[in-house]
Amino acid sequence: MQRFLRLFAGDFLDTTNHLDKLVALVGGVVGLYLSLEVAASVLEGGALAGLVLASLGATAVLLFAVPHGALSQPWNVLGGHGVSALVGVTLHLLVPHPLLAAALAVGLAIWAMHYLRCIHPPGGATALFAVLGGAQVEALGYGYVLHPVLSSVAVMTLVAVAVNYPFVWRRYPATLAPPPPATHQAVGKALERGGLSFEDLEYAMRELNLYLDMTEDDMARLYLLARRHHEEADHVAAADIRVGECYSNGPVGSDWVVRKVIGLGEDDRVVYREICGPGTPENGGTASREDFARWAHHRVDPGQIRNGK
Repeated sequence: MQRFLRLFAGDFLDTTNHLDKLVALVGGVVGLYLSLEVAASVLEGGALAGLVLASLGATAVLLFAVPHGALSQPWNVLGGHGVSALVGVTLHLLVPHPLLAAALAVGLAIWAMHYLRCIHPPGGATALFAVLGGAQVEALGYGYVLHPVLSSVAVMTLVAVAVNYPFVWRRYPATLAPPPPATHQAVGKALERGGLSFEDLEYAMRELNLYLDMTEDDMARLYLLARRHHEEADHVAAADIRVGECYSNGPVGSDWVVRKVIGLGEDDRVVYREICGPGTPENGGTASREDFARWAHHRVDPGQIRNGK
């Protein structure tokens, strides 16, 4: 049963809180209503309903449910809709077969959005509607690109800026959100300490041939936060230090050291010998339990050291 549910629901996490969901609801209602008022100035009846079903509703979901997503940023919204509308009108004029023209319009819109770096899924629907929208859309010609398409999505984008601004973590576009504590350079250095780089992340994406709806810095910070959580969860407590056990300061690397506790001296100080790491083999020293615990990342099985793991 669990496998059956995963087949349809997937394994994706939703980590947003109740306030985020409420803001998405309010923003979606206000943004879509105002953009519909703009579109209704040139479209009526079935044509207006078609535009709503085709693209505006989907754009509202992206702008208000995932405002920091790469596909939701202003250039993706305006550029994606604009280029798709332009392609759709052109194909409608050039290809007499409406179904073939519709298929070509969507395919070429996807192709163009890729190269213009403005992928916005509702844009495909905008291209489709340019071909199959009926007499009202056909009468607009290339005017369809500016009004109602760009005019209505521009209004929705402005609403997204206004609705999300009071909530610091949701500010839209993503560049309006407060910068993270670490700059791009600092994040890069933190990755290097973990044995990775931005080039490694890009290589992994290219190998998987993925388009992720998040920035490079977001991916790096996601990795660093996950690693920090793992390290904190696995960290050695001062009271857990035992004579005869071995401890390491982290993952294998140039600064990797393994210390074996050989005794507890005066004032409960830890007496240790370094049995693996840079420098002279089997250096020794002492430290308070608290200092030793702050240094130690996890306990090590001596057998793993002998096996070179």
